[in-house]
Amino acid sequence: MDSYNKLTATLERRTPALQLQQKWLQALPLCSFFPINLIHPLLCISAHDFLSPGASLSEDDVLYSPNGDFACGLYKISPNSCTFSIWFTNSADKTVVWSANPLHPVYTQGSKMELKSDGSMVLTDNSGQIVWTNNVSSSNGEQVQAQLLNTGNLIVKGKGDTILWQSFDSPTDTLLPTQNITVRIKLTSTNRLLVPGRYSFHFNDQFQLSLFYEENDIPFIYWPNPTRTISGRERMLYNIIPTGTLNSSGHFLESENLTFMAADWGLGIMRRLTLDYDGNLRLYSLNNSSGTWSVTWMAFPQLCNVRGVCGINGICVYTPMPACACPPGYDFIDPSDQSKGCSPRVNITCDVQQKVMFVSLPNTQFLDSDLSPLRYVSLGACENICLKDCNCMGFVYWQGIGKCYPKSVLLSGVSLPHIGSTGTMYLKLPMEEVLEELQLSEHSMTSIPQSQPFGPKYGPDCNANKNLDEHKSGQNESKYLYFYGFLSAIFLAEVTFIVFGWFILRREGKLARGISEVGYEMGARVSDLETNEDEEVEIVLGRIIRTLAESLKSGGDGQSWIVEFIDTRLNGRFNDLQARAMMKLAVSCLEEDRGRRPTMESVVEVLVSVDEASSTI
Repeated sequence: MDSYNKLTATLERRTPALQLQQKWLQALPLCSFFPINLIHPLLCISAHDFLSPGASLSEDDVLYSPNGDFACGLYKISPNSCTFSIWFTNSADKTVVWSANPLHPVYTQGSKMELKSDGSMVLTDNSGQIVWTNNVSSSNGEQVQAQLLNTGNLIVKGKGDTILWQSFDSPTDTLLPTQNITVRIKLTSTNRLLVPGRYSFHFNDQFQLSLFYEENDIPFIYWPNPTRTISGRERMLYNIIPTGTLNSSGHFLESENLTFMAADWGLGIMRRLTLDYDGNLRLYSLNNSSGTWSVTWMAFPQLCNVRGVCGINGICVYTPMPACACPPGYDFIDPSDQSKGCSPRVNITCDVQQKVMFVSLPNTQFLDSDLSPLRYVSLGACENICLKDCNCMGFVYWQGIGKCYPKSVLLSGVSLPHIGSTGTMYLKLPMEEVLEELQLSEHSMTSIPQSQPFGPKYGPDCNANKNLDEHKSGQNESKYLYFYGFLSAIFLAEVTFIVFGWFILRREGKLARGISEVGYEMGARVSDLETNEDEEVEIVLGRIIRTLAESLKSGGDGQSWIVEFIDTRLNGRFNDLQARAMMKLAVSCLEEDRGRRPTMESVVEVLVSVDEASSTI
């Protein structure tokens, strides 16, 4: 009986999480012959409500909060590795809210977290190597103690309950109710293995609480709108201390009145504010019955609006759920984690001999990394600016208002139906990559959005080179998620516009806009075809093609008949050889017998050969 009383007394001062064991023990028959050594192993769950100097937490040890809502210890992220973390005990997945060593997991067996007499907490691996410490040292040798509070805050306190250190001062990706975020504190996104990501939530240099995205050491504020309502100097003048707090009711309030509230606002609900790996800031509420979390507020209802959600060169699309895709000529860096972005199959160099093309991406923009935005410029001028700068990966052009946004890096790509009304993205690609895409599209019957290449240009001779790792991927299913085809042999009108559109070649790479293709400043002759009926389109196109065929057959070497088909804005300045080739291709591409139409590869070969022949004249 003495042994039994000692055991039950021990359980009484431990966390409520073990009270079930106490009730189970009391229900046992108290027979004098019951071997106490048989029930002892059932009670060897090393649970603690505090740590004293010299005490430690090993593989099977757990420190609980008094109310049992939180626990901390060695948290397994794989069968053999762990981090020292704090988690919700009532959540089904034991959701982690803080970790000491997310970048340096330790081998589970043999590792431990120990509280030293000076107040320092030291995590060592199975070899005794120090992996993490809280860098605390009590100056007067006072009695110290480590405790996990009901709020989820792990503290080390000294004499008079003075807090020497607390986990609330060094959060990972989560803010808990009553936890403050100050100028010295930031949240960093983490993945399921607790590895830090590219997003952070903290005060900027102007003391504005913001979400940041960082790629290639370039930080971008993407929430809230970076427009300042009060400057950092004014804050100092008015003695405003930048602080943000989530209270127990689910209301977040920051000193500059940045505020938001949970949809289920009220007391009695376990909550957490987490900066997720995808860059979205979300407020969660816990269902104690099921142990599941529900989102009660989020910064971005549409995930594609999060900056860089699909990484460098990546494009966020809705299918209808948000998903990542790569533009033409690019493949995923890591198909298993598409948020890491895309890499080019062929790099654009500064070699003057490298031919490049511009491809329009319908309803798509890259929202960051403008080189030098320009206003009141023509589309041709915008293209030439990007062409002459080998740091330029493409540009966005707003037709009608003449805005030009050359891009040095392709960041924050997004494809939405309404984007086309604000501008068009033109991607710079090496000619050799375009040829490969043409071969792919020729053998694919996939329905693809309309996108046409602009004529080949010769790259500039410059010193800088934007090197990106070359990567080849076999993930074809991801390619067709967002596959911008270059040519299609299915639709007559589309092919005609594209072939006409190729007539923008001119020596020395200068643009001569003749019969321009759809989506790239349509020429007068093509715009005359505007109609709402597919049948009318086919009739008009047929009439034009018949006229072209007759003219090619009987026109001789003169240019008079060709001029009738050329945009008058060129004032007769065009290359006769290229014009004839364009018109012959237009006729052959619209043969009624599909078997007599040229392949996409042969079309490009003809155009390239004509371009090379023209350059020697």
